[in-house]
Amino acid sequence: MKKLSFLLVFAFLAFSAMSVSAQNGGKAEPNRIQFAKGKSSKVVTGSLKGDEQMEFVFGARAGQTVYITNPDSDTFSYSIVRMDDENVSYESTDLAEPTLEFEVTETGDYMLFVKRNATSKVAKKFGITLAIK
Repeated sequence: MKKLSFLLVFAFLAFSAMSVSAQNGGKAEPNRIQFAKGKSSKVVTGSLKGDEQMEFVFGARAGQTVYITNPDSDTFSYSIVRMDDENVSYESTDLAEPTLEFEVTETGDYMLFVKRNATSKVAKKFGITLAIK
């Protein structure tokens, strides 16, 4: 019984240490964007302050058109990168445009990075629409 209790306590402490490590400088996984059944668009939301950024990932097929709408382009910018099989990204410049439209040339995962244009200590909410047709 003591052995089982010791293992449970040890497992709890190890899990707690991993959680703290991920919160203090660990790299979080990007949020996967999934559309509701029958829908081809979604508003992704979040809150950013300082030089924080949020990362989202979505899948698209060659020939589809991606539309991005950023109604608060004065405060938030975004960039899109394509991920290859080795998770190496192809860089994109930061865009502070209210809309973007592009045709997907290669099937795969794409990342949407959203970041704050100013380094304010006050958090501000964003809502960016992603549509794929």
